[in-house]
Amino acid sequence: MKHRIVGSLILLSVAVIILPFWLDGAGLEEYQATNQQPAMPEAGELIVIESLGGINAMESVDPSDQQVIEISPILGVNEPLNTTPVKKKVQLETSDSLLNQQGLPNGWVVQLGNFGNRSNAIRLKNQVIKAGFAAYMVPNGTLFKVLVGPELNRLKTEALQKKLQSQFKMTGMVILYEVEKP
Repeated sequence: MKHRIVGSLILLSVAVIILPFWLDGAGLEEYQATNQQPAMPEAGELIVIESLGGINAMESVDPSDQQVIEISPILGVNEPLNTTPVKKKVQLETSDSLLNQQGLPNGWVVQLGNFGNRSNAIRLKNQVIKAGFAAYMVPNGTLFKVLVGPELNRLKTEALQKKLQSQFKMTGMVILYEVEKP
């Protein structure tokens, strides 16, 4: 055991002495010197473009030249843009509005049942999940709600309600999705 400890200490001391020489970063300086990007040209400098349609490569490019404007990929705007604000009146119904009082999007769920027995609620939830629907259970006092969804669109939720009714023979009802506060 003593020999192992002494050997470990010797290896550790050799590593402490040799590693700084080996990892001094000299190779990093060499890498940085070879991989430097060229500096960006000043705003006032003219750039020589190698091939511009019929323009000679040795000429400098004048941005106001009509030939450069014709071959430019940027489309010019001849008229100033109309920047007057457009005011629209949007009527939102309180039950179908897109945002709630906190500014969050409203969601809709299908409530399949409200059970007093937790095991019945769990059984229905598992059956609905096996059928490929997003179902979950929420405690409501001594009762347990089985909910499917949520969807952002009420029409999609009503279509989901019809699918569930045909598959599980349970009417269910479309209700507003509520986020549980911790």
